[in-house]
Amino acid sequence: MTTRRMLLGSAVSAASLIAVAACSSGSDERPSGLRSSGKLSPDSSVRGAWIYKSPQANYAKYRRVMIDNAAVYTGTEANFGDASDADKQNWANAVTEEMRKVIGEKYPLVAGPGPDVLRISTTLIGVRQTVGGVATVTRVMPIGIAINAVRGAAGAGGTMTGGIEIAVELHDSQSGELLAGAVREISPAAFDVGATLSTTDTVKASARDAATTLRDAMDRNMTNLAKVP
Repeated sequence: MTTRRMLLGSAVSAASLIAVAACSSGSDERPSGLRSSGKLSPDSSVRGAWIYKSPQANYAKYRRVMIDNAAVYTGTEANFGDASDADKQNWANAVTEEMRKVIGEKYPLVAGPGPDVLRISTTLIGVRQTVGGVATVTRVMPIGIAINAVRGAAGAGGTMTGGIEIAVELHDSQSGELLAGAVREISPAAFDVGATLSTTDTVKASARDAATTLRDAMDRNMTNLAKVP
């Protein structure tokens, strides 16, 4: 991922567990249909990004993780272009798969709530579609390489490559208390050729980057979580 911002932790800020790399600006309009919507505030470090952290959150109690199926956002701020409902659901499924795969590599995943279970909910708010083939060519042609090198250095995704806007919310799995929430727009790294083949590949790469950032923050800040051997 081109730029990474960590948020949340037990003695650290709640944001460090849900910060995702902000490769490009999100919407300036706060999503109104999220559970955390009423508590989200603009993130001053990233234009168009939103964040919430509960000052009462105690992350030291959690040892396992429950990851919900990613939801497709249906609010007025949703931005999927002319994508079909089937495409939207397939992309949400890809987000779920990558989140569980990446986080499950290190932390025990469970299917239900418990006193030591942290619940992670994701919502796919929008997808900017990739121009398949064309985006790939821009990575290998000399002029495309130069342009993408500049974009990569600036923290932006590659040319003709899309991205996702995603909300990540953390809850206590038993009480349902909202611990933290963040909204970010994410694009794959400028030279991630595999992410340029199709929009689905772009969604997978973006979700994988978000999940990796989240997991890295868990490694640093939630040492009480029982790691998978």
